[in-house]
Amino acid sequence: MVSIAQRRPADAAGAARWAWRRVAALLTLGFAVLALTLAAAVWRSLGQAPVLSYWPFAWRYDPDLPVSPHTWRQLWLALAQSAAALALLCGALFAKRWRLAWLSAAAVLTLLTDWPSPRMLLTEAHSSSYQRSPLPFSDANLLQGGRLYQAHCAACHGAAADGRGALAASLPVWPSVLGPALFQNRLEGELHWRIAHGGQEPAAKPAMPAFGAMLNAEEIWQVLDYLRLRAYGVSGGGMPAVAAPVVELVCRDGRATRISGLRGLPLRVMAHAPDAPEEPQDPRLLTVALTRGESQDVAADCVAAGVDAWNAYALAAGVPPDQLAGAQFMVDRQGWLRARRLPGAAPAWTSADDVCGPGGRMEGTTARGLGQLLQAMDRAPIAIPDTRREH
Repeated sequence: MVSIAQRRPADAAGAARWAWRRVAALLTLGFAVLALTLAAAVWRSLGQAPVLSYWPFAWRYDPDLPVSPHTWRQLWLALAQSAAALALLCGALFAKRWRLAWLSAAAVLTLLTDWPSPRMLLTEAHSSSYQRSPLPFSDANLLQGGRLYQAHCAACHGAAADGRGALAASLPVWPSVLGPALFQNRLEGELHWRIAHGGQEPAAKPAMPAFGAMLNAEEIWQVLDYLRLRAYGVSGGGMPAVAAPVVELVCRDGRATRISGLRGLPLRVMAHAPDAPEEPQDPRLLTVALTRGESQDVAADCVAAGVDAWNAYALAAGVPPDQLAGAQFMVDRQGWLRARRLPGAAPAWTSADDVCGPGGRMEGTTARGLGQLLQAMDRAPIAIPDTRREH
């Protein structure tokens, strides 16, 4: 049997050409494998909006962008032509004859490849598109975001974020409603960029002034977190992946001083109503009572007595603070708000209590009673990592 070494060209020039071809082929194969691996990783992860400190491209993939079948066919044809051109190029590296013809065919095929416009497949992006708020989703940050919003944004977008501010009618473009649709259609990082740099692209006349000179990066995140929780409240709880506001608390057994320290256990957060009958403790979960600064003893595992804690959960309920007494919230093991019952609701938990799933409401949920509601939350967890700082 003739070995590979015996088949190599005997002369030095032939050996050099053989080595060059081998290195070129390995490099081409390596780059192709790397590109495919990177594309697969990006394709799988972009749907969950990973935390990236810097996005270097002017475009990004958006799973909600409607793409026509014609555009998809054009993309697959262009990919097939590019693969054929790459195959011809590799063939030219090993061809002993007609190498110029192989290279010419690869070049012609590359020139004839008709790629679809990026606007047909992708959406415009910015350097901060995949950033997320690094701040704790705490009552202090949320209420500070509300104060900043009222001071800098309410004149145009309205005190209720309904787009009906005092200056709305005098603007060239009517202010947008800052409700649930805002967070369902935009990434957090892009909203942050637009507040800092203005409402439209820098090349166009901005419909909203740039607030980067008036608000620092953390203050913009505070405004966005406030608007997110407010949108959850006014939407009836149908927004996905809204965290339970982190509040200071005192537990009977001293197990935690903040609600974030209770991760791993389902929680029931209840706004204490002095005249309401106390609900019995349930061993399947921990109960956190909001008391609005009242020092009276309540039947709960933990008590959050701060006024800020009360006001933050009033935002989550979508009601004024003086109407929160009697409201209840269900928080899953990962710390996400999953269900709520407003004052005056039915005495038992049902699927009508705004049960939220990974994509919003858990359609088809027929939970009746607390036990089935807990099972429904565990069956459909929100698998988004919590990347926020706790301190």
